[in-house]
Amino acid sequence: MKINIFPQIFRFKIVFICLINIFQYFSFAQSANDRDLALHYFMQGEFLLKQGNYASAVLEFQEAIDLDPNVSTLHVSIADAYRRLGKNLRAEAHLDIALDINPKEVEAHELLGKLYISQKRILEAENTYVELNKIEPDNIDYIFALADISRIQKKWHNAIDYYIKAYKINSELSSALENAIQISLATNDYIKSEEICELLIIEDPKNTKYLEILKDLALYNDKYEKALDIIKRLENLGKPNKEIFMEKSAIYRQLNKPSLAIGEMLKVYEIDSVNNDVLNELVSLFLNVDEKLNAKKYNEILIKKFPNDPRGYINSALIFLENEKPKSAIEVLAPVIIKFDNNYTANYLLGISYYQIEDYLNSESYLLKALSIFPNSRSVKHNLALIYDTTEKWAKSDELYLDLISTDSTDAQAYNNYAYSLVERDQDYSFALELAKISIKLKPDSAPYLDTIGWIYYKLKDYDKAIKYIKKSLSIDSNSDVIKEHFDMVIKAKNENIIKKNNQQAVIQDSSGILSP
Repeated sequence: MKINIFPQIFRFKIVFICLINIFQYFSFAQSANDRDLALHYFMQGEFLLKQGNYASAVLEFQEAIDLDPNVSTLHVSIADAYRRLGKNLRAEAHLDIALDINPKEVEAHELLGKLYISQKRILEAENTYVELNKIEPDNIDYIFALADISRIQKKWHNAIDYYIKAYKINSELSSALENAIQISLATNDYIKSEEICELLIIEDPKNTKYLEILKDLALYNDKYEKALDIIKRLENLGKPNKEIFMEKSAIYRQLNKPSLAIGEMLKVYEIDSVNNDVLNELVSLFLNVDEKLNAKKYNEILIKKFPNDPRGYINSALIFLENEKPKSAIEVLAPVIIKFDNNYTANYLLGISYYQIEDYLNSESYLLKALSIFPNSRSVKHNLALIYDTTEKWAKSDELYLDLISTDSTDAQAYNNYAYSLVERDQDYSFALELAKISIKLKPDSAPYLDTIGWIYYKLKDYDKAIKYIKKSLSIDSNSDVIKEHFDMVIKAKNENIIKKNNQQAVIQDSSGILSP
């Protein structure tokens, strides 16, 4: 970030002392003639200083000091001349003398601050301007100086606060807020950026630049309703365009308002009908609301206009899969995958499609390809684990389940599926039970997970607990054939167990009767 040490507004001011007030500074001269002569040299020095003749100004100021060395203003003026000549040590020496004579000499403090900054004596500069700010809290120059010093020190929050303080003192200083928002955006302080933007927009309600920034900040912070309000303001300030419609569509999608999202995207399509991204988004939106006919309609347009875009074929496969037509999905994707071999989604969907027709070899092959493209895909790992369970490659499924659990301790599905896998192969019921307990702790109202733990208790012959969990599972999903079957089996097992216990008790009683005297 390029730092402008002193903004345009900050200028060191040497006050030209009017003749009527000069006399008080020379009241200690030894005589009236000396006083008048010192004043003459001083005025001549000031004139030369303003003309840029700094060397000559030094000579004139020195003549005045020789006549009366106890005037602080003279030492400030000669210090300024020396500073402009680059003789900082001499300038600082005279400023020290000036402050010894008059510790409240503001101009001396100001000039010292400038000297410190030019010499990169930042802490001393900061202390100087802090003191000046205490003397004159509303002096904009001092506040800007402190802001710039904070920037040099990379004390970004301090710099922002100083710029905001300057603006609040003088609301015409929009440059202060512009400096502040540059820093806040550059340092990713988006909360502060939002605050500053609000101030800028109050100052200039029709400034689209800051409205755009505020909108982006709202979106970044997931304030979608606020972002919508800002977009509407932008619409009122100019002709609506496709970018605005696209943003509104995306926001409505985030707000789970698919119909409104579709409406905005259709506006985009009216403006730009030859855009594969727009067409694909329309297909996706229609699929989300289960409008398969419209999804198919715009997807056919996508494929026709953009035959080299794999998304059209992928969308077709998705539509077939949602209609439980995995073979049709394979027919669409099989020729496409040759051309788009490294497309993750195409490989993944082929893997799913082959799994659904129980072609586990091809399913595994395409899923492994998808995993090579996207190694962190949890969806692929879950599906591969199911394949390995089905094909009894349990070492591989165990490896995947442990990987899923270790990389995300909140993956309830991984805990559940691992538990069910262990139970189905009649292995380690205790470990399976612990896994199942974690899954229902994470998702206590999941019918499949409740069924799993109930099934484990069934295997452990704890029929009461089995009934408890599977009954609850059935109350959540009464249409599941698997849960119904499990419930019937548990009830049957419990009844058989009761009959068995009753028979055993009867035998004991009979035996007791025979043996009794």
